Amino acid sequence: MNAGGPTSVAPQSEASLADVAMRLAKLGFSAAGSGLGELAEALVAFQSSRGIPETGDCDLITWRSLVEAGFAFGDRVLYLRNPSFRGDDVAWLQERLGNLGFDPGRVDGIFGPRTRDALQDFQSNVALPADGICGGATVDELRRVFGRSSEHIHGVRERQRLRIRTKPLTEASVAVLGALPLEPQADLLAQRLRARGARAVAVTDADQSHLASIANKRELDLVTYLDFSTSGLQVAYYSGFRYTSPAGMLLAQMVAAGLGALQLPVMVNLRGMTLPILRETRMAAVSIALDHPNRWIILGPEVVESVAESIERFLVNPDSVG
Repeated sequence: MNAGGPTSVAPQSEASLADVAMRLAKLGFSAAGSGLGELAEALVAFQSSRGIPETGDCDLITWRSLVEAGFAFGDRVLYLRNPSFRGDDVAWLQERLGNLGFDPGRVDGIFGPRTRDALQDFQSNVALPADGICGGATVDELRRVFGRSSEHIHGVRERQRLRIRTKPLTEASVAVLGALPLEPQADLLAQRLRARGARAVAVTDADQSHLASIANKRELDLVTYLDFSTSGLQVAYYSGFRYTSPAGMLLAQMVAAGLGALQLPVMVNLRGMTLPILRETRMAAVSIALDHPNRWIILGPEVVESVAESIERFLVNPDSVG
């Protein structure tokens, strides 16, 4: 991973660039001209709309988002498999199920076991074979059935869990994850959390999805991810496909407030994003990113101490729900 951001895997051939431009145009992000500058502008607009880093490059995260955005509900049969189906069609299914009262987990556009289980519950309730396969008959029934709620059931349940949590810090488990160059900062944050009584481990890797997989295999209370941003000091939580994680947003708000109080020589930006580390982890997660390696070296100790304090407040204070 490059110190300044994600590794670029931008297509090199004219055919590949034409494919990217075509996909962008179908999604409403047309490159007005044929030059790379126009294509980069369209990519930035797309990246901004999807909550991913606005690099202007068709990096791996951007390419996967482009492919996923091309799937409309009903385009393909959805079912549980490995690797999982990913796309806007899966997100539509999850949103629809959750608004009907069948909990697929949060809306992340990934067809996993919880989505399968919620789909089976829906199928049973409408007298369809409960096979967990979203094919023609199930697609038609999901489009037809009434009773849509304005709130997603998983978001409601997540907020309820926030209000009743009472776990002391000594029983909390935290993973401090990060981009490879930030191993010293990740280790320092884990040390600060352990000094406060939490069980904390630090792991760095270039692949956010791999880090998310590691976190999901542990019984964790939250994940903190350290990274590089395209500008300023960025604090991000999961928000995508018209769904926002209540726990992630609250954690990020507390972290951003703490960092803002430090009056650092860099602007603190709070935003919802669909970074893999936020999208694929199943617990409260926050990403903290600075725009230059030197920033992490100079400001790192202050940032780390503030983040540790905010995490402690988030874990031990059930009444901090906004």
